[in-house]
Amino acid sequence: MRGSVFVGATLALLALVVARVAGQSFGYSTSSDGKKWVVNTGKGLAVTMVRSSCDIVSLKYNNQELQYKKKYTHVNSGLGSVSSTIASPSVDATKTIQITCSKTGLTQFYVFRANENAIYLGTYHTTALALGELRFLARLDRTTVKSGIPEATLDDTNRAIEATDVYATAKNLTRSKFFSAVPFKDDAIHGVYGPKAGVYFVMSDRAYETSIGGPFFKDINNQCTTANELSFYMNSDHTRTEEYRYGFHGPYALVFTDGGAAPTSTAVVNFTVFQKLQLQGFVPDSQRGRVQGTIADEKKLLATSNVVVGFKNADAQYWTQIAAGAKLSFQSPLMKPGQYTLTVYKKQLAVGAATVVVSAAKTTTADVTVVNPHEKTPLWSVGEWDGTPDGFLNANKIHKIHKMHPSDARMAPFKPMTFTVGKSAVGEFPLALFRGVNDHVVMSFELTSQQAAQGRTFQIGVTLAKNNARPTIRVNDKWSGPILATYAAKSRGDTRGVTTGNYFLYSYTIPASALVAGTNKIALGIASGNTDGPEPFLHASVVFDAFELL
Repeated sequence: MRGSVFVGATLALLALVVARVAGQSFGYSTSSDGKKWVVNTGKGLAVTMVRSSCDIVSLKYNNQELQYKKKYTHVNSGLGSVSSTIASPSVDATKTIQITCSKTGLTQFYVFRANENAIYLGTYHTTALALGELRFLARLDRTTVKSGIPEATLDDTNRAIEATDVYATAKNLTRSKFFSAVPFKDDAIHGVYGPKAGVYFVMSDRAYETSIGGPFFKDINNQCTTANELSFYMNSDHTRTEEYRYGFHGPYALVFTDGGAAPTSTAVVNFTVFQKLQLQGFVPDSQRGRVQGTIADEKKLLATSNVVVGFKNADAQYWTQIAAGAKLSFQSPLMKPGQYTLTVYKKQLAVGAATVVVSAAKTTTADVTVVNPHEKTPLWSVGEWDGTPDGFLNANKIHKIHKMHPSDARMAPFKPMTFTVGKSAVGEFPLALFRGVNDHVVMSFELTSQQAAQGRTFQIGVTLAKNNARPTIRVNDKWSGPILATYAAKSRGDTRGVTTGNYFLYSYTIPASALVAGTNKIALGIASGNTDGPEPFLHASVVFDAFELL
């Protein structure tokens, strides 16, 4: 009898162990009510998805629930009713599960690989579905995934100071989801974490090819409030400067770690599985080509600058980077066939361009010469011509404007001032001019009688304009420059941590009759036909690159 009891207990224990092992093995099952799929990666990650909507309602990692329960993880704020399928495609030696979720104009792909704690993702979007924005949003439980990006964590805020997306603490330290953004060219990995779990978006080298805005564009990565919201914005109206692109977005992946440090490389996942899945809209490597070439820089314009080589057309965008001082040769990522505009940037200032044609399975050679758009020696200049406000007040080495609101207590105040050329430090000049806040800013400078005897050209580089703004100038309180066109972006930017928009160089011909020997003054203001609202930093504004007098 004792032997039977012992054998029975042993068999029961073995059955329990086998059941646990089976429960942890790679595969999927359907819930008892038939409404959900449960995918287990075999390495600690279990994902539960509602079949009718493809909402992810549970993300269990090492027996911790990471999913916020009041809202879910999905495209945008949910796709509503979709058609969905699940399959186990045979693509290589690694077991694979693919979930496909479709509605008119959009198909979302979820791919799981055996023994990988990752959800591989791809999004196919066509013009048949009009969307104001396109994002993948993971809503995570702060009990297990507590820490977000600090500038986007609203825990200690007590009021909204701009719309309902910029907040401040009692000490007027500002926080916003927009301050979590990183330029696309630098945003290969971003995420959030807790004591025992981290969740990170990892981008392939073509994750942004169907997005908009180019290498310097950036968008929301995180908002940490009741839920820890981790996002990948593929398209949006946030400081938009061009029309949406359509097609396949990705691949990209949601990767799960044991907490702490983020993955150090995108090699933590292997996107090559997409080459064999035959997903709608996905263009495999075999149907792509490359561009390679050299940059001729006879006058060393790029000698000390980081260089970006960008490629774009209406359907796709790409870029590659060259470190300051490195050899000026480049090779693009694999690109979809077509004709592209190639642009060379000194930091963010366009200094060279060419047209290139990409063909499938071929490498196109394209050599380009850069030209200094400010080659003439000026009487004086303020700032560096690099397409950014870097170096100006509130745009110093820690890039304050990119991580906080202009009203933040850590900012130097924006107020009218006089800047004396040759005496004032560049860091005293404000990065932006806001109508009714810090206008006018006066530039004071000296001219000899010979210099004042002829007309002069005054140039202003503007990296971003808001609310139909453009600069105005008045010289010595007796001559005003013409009101030129505006190139304002579609929406606010300089209060959202953005200083990149539709770059434009404003040029004014100042007649000799407006100049004097000795001290001269140019008062900078703002023109806009739009009415300014009650929030002062939402007034018409421009962000500066540099100035020069020729």
